[in-house]
Amino acid sequence: MIARHGEDGAFPAPRTLLGLDLGLPGRKGEYLRAVAEAALDGLLDGAALRALDPDQAIQRVQQVKGLGPFAAELVVLRGANAPDGLPRHEPRLDAEIPGQYGPGHTLAEVSQAWRPYRTWAAVHLRALREQRTSEIAGR
Repeated sequence: MIARHGEDGAFPAPRTLLGLDLGLPGRKGEYLRAVAEAALDGLLDGAALRALDPDQAIQRVQQVKGLGPFAAELVVLRGANAPDGLPRHEPRLDAEIPGQYGPGHTLAEVSQAWRPYRTWAAVHLRALREQRTSEIAGR
């Protein structure tokens, strides 16, 4: 899809996606179209999402058909570049906390010291885990 319809290696733009026969299995095409429509309607605008509390922005994004908690967090924290949100649906991050901070410590507890850049501290710890364990998302 990127090779055929993207621009300079990027995922196809929302307007482009709406005009494609996606041919994706199950409801994936329906969900991808819903995300494209939400983007065109301004619901996924980065500046607007960053202007909200990250938890409120995540709730707003979850209203888009097909975007659950994990995907909504990715849209807000990584896609919209919200610097001080805390991913709550990232099991690799949760698994890394005891290794870095000791048994019994939780993400909610240790992340307070990361303010105002909790998003990026979380990304860093997850990347460290991937590097150390070769654990890849979705596997």
